[in-house]
Amino acid sequence: MRRSGADRATLLYPFLLAAARVLYQGWHSPGYFTLTDLYIVLGSTLGLVLLVYLVAAAVLPQPADRGLPAFCAFLAVWWLFAVPMIVDELPRSPYQLLKVGVGIISLGLSAVMPRWLGRRPERLRTVATFLTLTGSLLVIRFAGGIAVERVQAGRLLERSALVRELAAPIPGPARVPGPARDLYLIVLDEYANAEVLRDALDFDNRPFLDSLRTLGFTIPVVGSNYTQTMLALPAMLNVAHVAPLAQELGPANRDPTVPNALLSDNRVARFLRARGYRYVFVPSLWWHSTAGSPIADSLVRVLSGFSVGRELSETEFRRTLVKGSILDYLYRSDGWDARYTRGTLEAIGRLPAAHHPVFEFVHVVSPHGPFVFDSDCRLPPRRAEGKKRDQYIGQLQCLNGLVLATVARLIRDSDIPPIILLQGDHGSAIHGFGEAHKVEDLTPLAAWERLGAFGAYYLPGGGAKAIGDSVTVVNVMGDVLRHYFGAELPREPDERYLSVEKAPFELRRVSMEWLTRNRFDSTTRFLLPAR
Repeated sequence: MRRSGADRATLLYPFLLAAARVLYQGWHSPGYFTLTDLYIVLGSTLGLVLLVYLVAAAVLPQPADRGLPAFCAFLAVWWLFAVPMIVDELPRSPYQLLKVGVGIISLGLSAVMPRWLGRRPERLRTVATFLTLTGSLLVIRFAGGIAVERVQAGRLLERSALVRELAAPIPGPARVPGPARDLYLIVLDEYANAEVLRDALDFDNRPFLDSLRTLGFTIPVVGSNYTQTMLALPAMLNVAHVAPLAQELGPANRDPTVPNALLSDNRVARFLRARGYRYVFVPSLWWHSTAGSPIADSLVRVLSGFSVGRELSETEFRRTLVKGSILDYLYRSDGWDARYTRGTLEAIGRLPAAHHPVFEFVHVVSPHGPFVFDSDCRLPPRRAEGKKRDQYIGQLQCLNGLVLATVARLIRDSDIPPIILLQGDHGSAIHGFGEAHKVEDLTPLAAWERLGAFGAYYLPGGGAKAIGDSVTVVNVMGDVLRHYFGAELPREPDERYLSVEKAPFELRRVSMEWLTRNRFDSTTRFLLPAR
């Protein structure tokens, strides 16, 4: 029996539903992916569905109704995305009985339904028509949502007064007053300072800190101004607070497009490039905000070649989709994270010979999760049981050894003593920071822990006096530029702002002094009005 054009269109439903799942993730995470990444993931997913469809069409008997291969492709989409989603929403039960039950029921239906519908072509057409209409509406909704959000983000970027203000160059001498030292900024994501590690996590980090001091590092009291990486890094690399974004973008906005623009085209890099420095950018493996920079003179590729496994874990968008699919039970990205962290630290400073000094910016997504190292730098067992605190400390201990080897090599191999800045963007999140839906949900302990960022600085030629006994992240680069390069810019206020991951621009200014005194208090009424 020949199908009409309308009937043939109803065979598209497995492709539409697969596309809808991918587009939903894009609509749900505005600004956290590129359109190129979206197209790659969408094409790969549809290609997988097409493969199942073609195999089913070749294997199944030639029925009068050709809709059965499409239904088999739909079952593949069901297993790929729907079953893991249902399983993840189930409450815990003894011996995972609920999850096992869902699996058994899904297997039974997958075996019975094709045979049952194959004998009832009219019902198969009805199912296909319904699912095609549903898939079409979902694709239109999510694709339209992505388009609207992209337009809105572009308009906010164009209208941003902060972006226009920070586009102005930092004034200062046209030439470097002293020796042109290489400058290495190494951001260690979620690395907490010694006080937080000691009082909140019961861990003594002094052996690592003493080793750094032996190499010549100065370690003042350091704190973060923001609890989100997307705000802390633009503030640091522009030597300016980004709190005005709370008013420009609004509390309901989660799109990082504007702070990402401030980070990728930051004025510290522009200042140094204007004085003969080569800007070398070492991207993170998967975090979108530090995936690249349009003004970098060199982009370091830590891992070369092609690998399906690495492609699956190369962006946050892909990781989220994998985690929400059956691939999460079959594939582990931890090995790539571990290799990338090692490779990143080994690549720092190992650049082709150049006639220009270097400003190298490196974002290491560690000791931030995923936890891919134990204290001996071995890969932990898959889905290892244990407290998050122990996993964090184990990864931190491994990272300490890797970092020490890197900075010792930089100091040893440099003809002119370099400037090395080891910087945590913010503190850890062991005491419930990541679970908070709004700032008012945070305890003083969670807030204090998150604002306690690590910092250690190798500052030859008397640079330690520029930093002083204490500093916040927003002022680190400013202190360095003033001392070594004669930059003419004021010091920023050491104000601290809290926001949570679900509302990053809903900023609340907090008194760090009060927070420190009450960090073990259970009250949450500690916030000062936002300014």
